[in-house]
Amino acid sequence: MAKTPPRTATTTSTSALALAAAAARRFYVEGSTKVEIARQLGVSRFKVARLLTTAREAGLVRIQVLVPNSVDGDLGDALRERFGVRTVFVVRPEEDTVAGQRLAVARFTAGLLEESVTAEDVVGLAWGRTISQLAASVDSALGCRFVQLSGALPRPDVQENAVELVRRMAEATGSSATTFYAPLAVPDAATAEGLRSQSGICEALAELDGLTRAVVSIGAWRAGESTALDSLGAADREALSAAGVVAEITGVLLGGDGEEVDALADRVIGVTGPQLRATPDVVAMACGDRRAEAVAAALRSGMVSTLITHDSLARAVLEHGSA
Repeated sequence: MAKTPPRTATTTSTSALALAAAAARRFYVEGSTKVEIARQLGVSRFKVARLLTTAREAGLVRIQVLVPNSVDGDLGDALRERFGVRTVFVVRPEEDTVAGQRLAVARFTAGLLEESVTAEDVVGLAWGRTISQLAASVDSALGCRFVQLSGALPRPDVQENAVELVRRMAEATGSSATTFYAPLAVPDAATAEGLRSQSGICEALAELDGLTRAVVSIGAWRAGESTALDSLGAADREALSAAGVVAEITGVLLGGDGEEVDALADRVIGVTGPQLRATPDVVAMACGDRRAEAVAAALRSGMVSTLITHDSLARAVLEHGSA
């Protein structure tokens, strides 16, 4: 009489698969804990863990994650994988204009902050048009500390200066604020050093070493697209363009390869590139289809951990990154 061949380590019996399926249903569908499943199936909780692994490897578990219609998950995943950034959210604006894109990105970022910021956070806040929209969109109590990331320059399309914006954000969220009065960039290093040594400014800048988060915008190195560029004279603009600057993050300049261009660093009053790199979570917002090269550079820099942008710019960044 022929003997039944012994079952090899790679063979899984029907009963084993059925048991794995029973464990998976209880865990993924019914929400039972591994301890509860172990009691129900008469096995150890370590056996439950192995059964769940078996269920996944055998294709018994199929998990589908759906995102809201206003968010393009596929584009976000593509950007995250292409550039190795930790998290990317791509929104679909209701109105596909720069104003509509800016509003959609700002509102999404506001909701993200409301869900993730805690009272222990020290949040650096940049200045600009999208940040202004963000401050108008947050209405939940956060109780954190907001710190002004840099000085600013007057813009006709931003009603508040950097100090007013940070204070409004803090007031709207029941948080505290650290601010200082200074321009973003000054004509020479000596003037910058003098400003940084002033007590109020010095104390505020010292807090940038303890940031747990930073919220910034990615600017392209062209007129009207970068607060840093708009604060400079024609000679400086041309020299920095010749040096390969394509992007700006609150006064930190980047080349196309993502490396920092430090030609302006000694004249900027605000956060530095190393301080941004040391911040655990840098949330960068990007709006406007003309910023593809700048966004790609920012993602290559390693400074950005979370990117929030809109669908048309996301596609443009992917196309630029593959060129």
